[in-house]
Amino acid sequence: MIKKAGVLLMLMPLAVSAEAWKGTGELGFTSTSGNTDSQTLNTKLNFSKKQDKWAHALGINIVKSSVNNVDSADSLVATEKTDYTFGKKAYVFGGLRYEDDKFSGFDSQSSVTLGVGSRFIETDKQTLDLSAGLGARRIEVTGGASESDSTLNLQGKYNLKISEHASFQQDLLYESGDSNTHTESISALKMKIAGNLSSVLSYTIKNNSDVPAGVEKTDTITTVALGYDF
Repeated sequence: MIKKAGVLLMLMPLAVSAEAWKGTGELGFTSTSGNTDSQTLNTKLNFSKKQDKWAHALGINIVKSSVNNVDSADSLVATEKTDYTFGKKAYVFGGLRYEDDKFSGFDSQSSVTLGVGSRFIETDKQTLDLSAGLGARRIEVTGGASESDSTLNLQGKYNLKISEHASFQQDLLYESGDSNTHTESISALKMKIAGNLSSVLSYTIKNNSDVPAGVEKTDTITTVALGYDF
């Protein structure tokens, strides 16, 4: 219940002034049968809002997968970030991140970060944002134990307009503390189908430096989905 409440709190600003937000949604589902029965569902929602020097971004990403009725992936990631721009391209930011990944070896990882960033590249075809910050993190370990530590947070976001109908996005995250270093790379290729509808192919790599015995440090997820801009 606490986990669900936290996600709802992150989405409350949308209900206050929904007309001021822009968003994208993705939904993908694959199913195979025969020698191997598998099902994969991935859902992603991203919302953004800009007002004067302020910018807000909210995101939820859910992936559930099973092979022969045995779960092979089950994760939820929720993020919130608020930027305040000063000067031409620099900004300060505050961010929240919550991850519940059944196969990471942790019940959940939640963090809060404050830092600075800048848009290093901005052209008609591409943008590059880099940021660095310090924060605090709480890790709930499977079995009931918990750990808290300070963190260094580094992020990068690159967007490339390939053509009128195709674009590429690369997101990088590095979050390091005494108890664990979490790195994440998300590469996504988006191809327009018609109007606001598009197809999205993405590849995610997640790594935790310190995991319980018997748990792999690195997970990879490939998803194919239909996207819609609204």
